[in-house]
Amino acid sequence: MIFQAVDIIRQELINDGLNANMGNISEIINDINNNGVNADVIISLINIEENRISTDPNNYIRKDAGIIMKNPAVHLYLTLLFTSVRVAGGYGLSLQDIQNVIGSFQKKHVFDHSNTPGLHANIEKLVLDMVSLNLQQLHEIWSVLGGKYYPSVAYRMRMVTIDTIPENEGTLVKEVILNF
Repeated sequence: MIFQAVDIIRQELINDGLNANMGNISEIINDINNNGVNADVIISLINIEENRISTDPNNYIRKDAGIIMKNPAVHLYLTLLFTSVRVAGGYGLSLQDIQNVIGSFQKKHVFDHSNTPGLHANIEKLVLDMVSLNLQQLHEIWSVLGGKYYPSVAYRMRMVTIDTIPENEGTLVKEVILNF
């Protein structure tokens, strides 16, 4: 579901007129000088966190006359970095790209099946919230990415769920016998 969630965000930015693509910004920075970049805005996944508050304590699902044992679904927060990597046009166009990304998510920050027809059937909805980074956090992110700073903005995506149902069936308890 991670790819599908990030890809729908990419498609939404393209629908808003931005030339956006997914990629590891630390690898793409090396291609910028060689003109190997084919997008103006690169979407990079920079962090994955588990949302333990939403964890369902039930570890079974009723199916027909039996039950299926399963581990609880994993609910994730994804932190996405939107970076403008314009080679032609300069810094001003890079700032305009970031403004357009922010404007796009200001208009629509909740993506569900009613307003996003291409949303994967296993994703109920996605919510994007801007992450305010201070200078120290920016320095740490760009140091880890191994590059010089490019105009960028970070968003935290909520509601990505990974839920795999195994085929391990169990039986229902139909009778309880107590011996005292």
